[in-house]
Amino acid sequence: MKFFYILNIIFMAFLASVSASSHVIDVINNCGTPTSVQLPGHGIFGAGRRTIDGDVRGGIAQPCSDINGVGCISVEFSLVDGVSSADITLIPPHRYDHKASFSLNNGQTGATCDNPNCGSCNAFYKYDDYCAQRQVNGPNSSIRIQFC
Repeated sequence: MKFFYILNIIFMAFLASVSASSHVIDVINNCGTPTSVQLPGHGIFGAGRRTIDGDVRGGIAQPCSDINGVGCISVEFSLVDGVSSADITLIPPHRYDHKASFSLNNGQTGATCDNPNCGSCNAFYKYDDYCAQRQVNGPNSSIRIQFC
């Protein structure tokens, strides 16, 4: 009996030490087009603000109805307890069709692409345009994405 009591205390201490991250995702689309926000493991959504419990790895948002952003500009992001990152992608089959911008952690860092030639430090045109990627450190990161 004492063994189960000690085991229960150890288990409760372990649960208390595990930190669960929570991330705010705010997507605004002023383009008048459908919005698709794909959050692997959490679902597919439209524009709006939501809080996601747990990490988001490989999220993608775009101002078009294709959930993978084919044929339109897209913002890709991962929000994790540690290092979170985001970028605007124009790597084919993505293409410039609307202005896109994002900011991580209430404007701590971000990027804007407002024309098809906004530059490799604002958007990925090819897979090694690493200058376009933005990162923040810490738990409970947030992202605000705006189209048009």
